[in-house]
Amino acid sequence: MIETTTIRNDQGGLLVSTAQVATQRSASYADLLAEHLGRKVPVEPLPGGYRLHFGIGEGLLNFGPESLSLLVTADDGASLSNLRDALAVNLERLGHRDNLRVVWR
Repeated sequence: MIETTTIRNDQGGLLVSTAQVATQRSASYADLLAEHLGRKVPVEPLPGGYRLHFGIGEGLLNFGPESLSLLVTADDGASLSNLRDALAVNLERLGHRDNLRVVWR
């Protein structure tokens, strides 16, 4: 079972899952992932990353010097799992030459 955090909001609970992906090219991978997923979902550029607006939740990409941080939020477990899978599969495919692996917490 993947560990998640629940944040309470006005409507009830919001599930959150995070991952840190070690890479020296985090900005490049964030750009590639945002560009790729931006063909399917709205992408909002942020200082140091991107916000991805999925119909079932949101994803945040935050790049630093040593790693790419991923955070997904959703109202239910199935949606959270779908978002985790979407980000992980696409990032790992884009980063296959650098052997990127996403491990959710």
